[in-house]
Amino acid sequence: MSDPASLARPLAHLPPAPCTTRTVTGDDGAQVRFCAHGGHVLGWVPVGGRERLWLSRDTGCGPGTAIRGGIPVIWPQFSERGDGPRHGIARDRAWTVLTEGVPDDGRARVRLELRSDASTRVLLPHMFTLTLDVEASGSRLRTTLVARNDGVEPFDFTSALHTYLTVSSTGSALVAGLAGLTAAHNDGSGTTVLPEEPLAVVGPLDLAVAGVRDEVRLLDPVLGDLVLEADGFGSRVVWNPGPVAVPGDVHADGEDEFVCLEPAQLDPVRLEPGASWSGTQLLRVAQAGG
Repeated sequence: MSDPASLARPLAHLPPAPCTTRTVTGDDGAQVRFCAHGGHVLGWVPVGGRERLWLSRDTGCGPGTAIRGGIPVIWPQFSERGDGPRHGIARDRAWTVLTEGVPDDGRARVRLELRSDASTRVLLPHMFTLTLDVEASGSRLRTTLVARNDGVEPFDFTSALHTYLTVSSTGSALVAGLAGLTAAHNDGSGTTVLPEEPLAVVGPLDLAVAGVRDEVRLLDPVLGDLVLEADGFGSRVVWNPGPVAVPGDVHADGEDEFVCLEPAQLDPVRLEPGASWSGTQLLRVAQAGG
């Protein structure tokens, strides 16, 4: 288990070569870490705070490999809801860094891009451009994904920002804001109506909650609470593998250190030629009483 005090220090475990980790720090001290592989946000430290994104010490990185942790971009397919590669084709290939730095407004900003090419058309026979805009300032991290159809035929997609949030322990963390909503089990075993009390983050847990319109909160008595708001994503997914089905690239006991609380668009979006779609996630540290 991570020592909570150590989380205030810079991220210690970073993906190995050939990925190059980059850090942008805003004028107020808010910090975002990222790498071009996967268009991947690896870490986020709000002002005066501690690292809030979880990253496995055993993750791989490089062509054909998805980074375990941070914010993977899931596009154009969520999980196995389609006939393409699981979780799509965006998270395991190189993106282009268009901009990174601190403009006049003092905020840490990054813009990354992925364009279709011969390798993507083998898996998705359409032309597209994906853009990821990342902005960190104060107690907030805003991430916006834009998909554009550059071809002459429409195509459908699903998407998510598969966000790994650090918790002091899954046994003490709770998710609030989903009470009374219907959740589908992502293993296909049916649906359930969520209870009025906050949801315990105890794996195995893999729920897709539709019709979420309000903010969702991750309640952590040690690290402090986080608020998730989203626009353009119709569902929220809550996932933790538990002790039995832990992926091989999660470091020992790492499953007790995170929950994935992610905005997802699970109803297919039809993208017409020349059209664009966007989805935004806003994470912020909850202030006392707010």
